[in-house]
Amino acid sequence: MRPIYEIDQDILDCVDMETGEILDTDRLNALQMERDKKLEGVALWVKDLSAEANAVKEEADKLLARKRALDNKITAIKSWLLIALGGEKLKTPRCNVYQTHSQRLAVADECELINIIQTLDDPQRFLRFRMPELKKDEIKKAIKDEGWTFAGVTLETTESVVIK
Repeated sequence: MRPIYEIDQDILDCVDMETGEILDTDRLNALQMERDKKLEGVALWVKDLSAEANAVKEEADKLLARKRALDNKITAIKSWLLIALGGEKLKTPRCNVYQTHSQRLAVADECELINIIQTLDDPQRFLRFRMPELKKDEIKKAIKDEGWTFAGVTLETTESVVIK
């Protein structure tokens, strides 16, 4: 992808273009250019990488939508083939098409079935228990706004850079 911004080559030479890791901090710091120009160059590179990351995400979303559409076509065509086969087989040099039979569980009321299973001697045989997931935003809000405390939980202040 072609950079959106003109980034000084001396800055880019200090960075691993694959990982983004600054290879030579001393060299970058020693560059004989105005501090603001150096910082601007690095910030513009971040903006450039962000634009590329967004473009990749958009392309991935498009590909995922395209995959879903293709999967739907496959399902529809297989349904038609199932009807067209009428229980018979088709065997040609290029393909072999036949119908298979499988069973799947159909449950009318999952809640009712769960209640029944929970009364059994060994409900874990039929139930999967998942770990609860923390709502970290709600916990943070309770600590900050309502004065809650939880053992082993603190609010940490972090630093980050904003580039617009």
